[in-house]
Amino acid sequence: MLDLLEGFLRIPAGNLQSTLAHIANLIAAATAADKVDGFLYDASRDSLVAVGTSNQPLSALERKLGLDVLPVSNGGRVVYVYQTGETFLTGHLEQDPEELRGVKEAMKIRSKLGVPLHLGEQRCGMIMIASLKNDYFTEEDARMAENVARWAGIVAHRAQLAEAISRNATEHGRRAGAEELVTVLAHDLRNFLSPMRIRMEILRRRAREAAQRDVLGDLDTMDRALSRVEGLISDILDVARLDRGMFDLRGEWVDLGRLAQEIAAVMGTPDRRILLSIQQGDPVHVIGDAARLRQCLENLVANALQKSPANVPITLAVAKEIQANGVAQASVQVVDEGPGIPEEILPHVFERFVSGRVREGGLGLGLYLAKRIAEAHGGDLVAESEPGKGARFTLTLPAAER
Repeated sequence: MLDLLEGFLRIPAGNLQSTLAHIANLIAAATAADKVDGFLYDASRDSLVAVGTSNQPLSALERKLGLDVLPVSNGGRVVYVYQTGETFLTGHLEQDPEELRGVKEAMKIRSKLGVPLHLGEQRCGMIMIASLKNDYFTEEDARMAENVARWAGIVAHRAQLAEAISRNATEHGRRAGAEELVTVLAHDLRNFLSPMRIRMEILRRRAREAAQRDVLGDLDTMDRALSRVEGLISDILDVARLDRGMFDLRGEWVDLGRLAQEIAAVMGTPDRRILLSIQQGDPVHVIGDAARLRQCLENLVANALQKSPANVPITLAVAKEIQANGVAQASVQVVDEGPGIPEEILPHVFERFVSGRVREGGLGLGLYLAKRIAEAHGGDLVAESEPGKGARFTLTLPAAER
């Protein structure tokens, strides 16, 4: 027991697989067993997988026979220990009707000792110790194995955490590098757009003088495409400003109803109508940056228009209500009748660069920026959706009185 404990403490920091392999070899040496496996449950395959095995001939035979991956549906004593959390001990495995035939007949294992394995507080697998001899393990060995499994769980959990930290650090570094590259490219691209705008205006003037309507139509199409590129570049640069704490806001008196009217008039089209609803009575005012609030709402409306079917309107509703604590709150809802947000995407819909069906076309920055603008104004932005029943985005802000 002392040798095992000292051996566990000497296991070098590494990934979970190498740590379990070290543990299996230490147990095999201490017990003189013919094979030791550290099985972990794999939910993607609904199977127990021998992640760490001792370096012995019987382990090689196990892999050759495909018995290192055991589907839960097939049963067997490995599955039994994992599911029940109970220790299993037998010296005559060949007589056990619950064991897999491959283990009894092909591998010819006769004695088996299995104990559950916990990583942290969660049972996630088991340790199986096997011998080709009958009556090899005793009740004392079983008690020893239970204690060893607890130590093994602590060491393996440490390896699991270290692996997760390393993976997260690598992902964070990769993402930070990618975001820095995108920001640099956005700055460079913006420098090219101004000359393009100037050149297009010259061409538009010439086309008007020559009454070239087809050329004017093409220039209008190019202008809209260029505006979308400019909007994307602005979003990228705004994200960089947020990250660096340089996202400034101006405090001014903003009429949310009037702002919503302007957005509906500009962004609505005959085949993409915007139904505007403004609460009757006193105007709904907030103190905030009108340009940023316009950016927030335009991103929400653009997202709704993109997701809504043709000829199906979206709703833009402005209201004010008194909360239970007596504080007035202004709200703007943007409702679409599109396919809705997938359940797996909904919790992450306001994260930048989110991938998935909800992000068809674009980098996934619009909703991220809208959320951050809402928070910068002391408000919030939430999303509600059921698949197939559209989506509702609600912007809430502290209401202001003169």
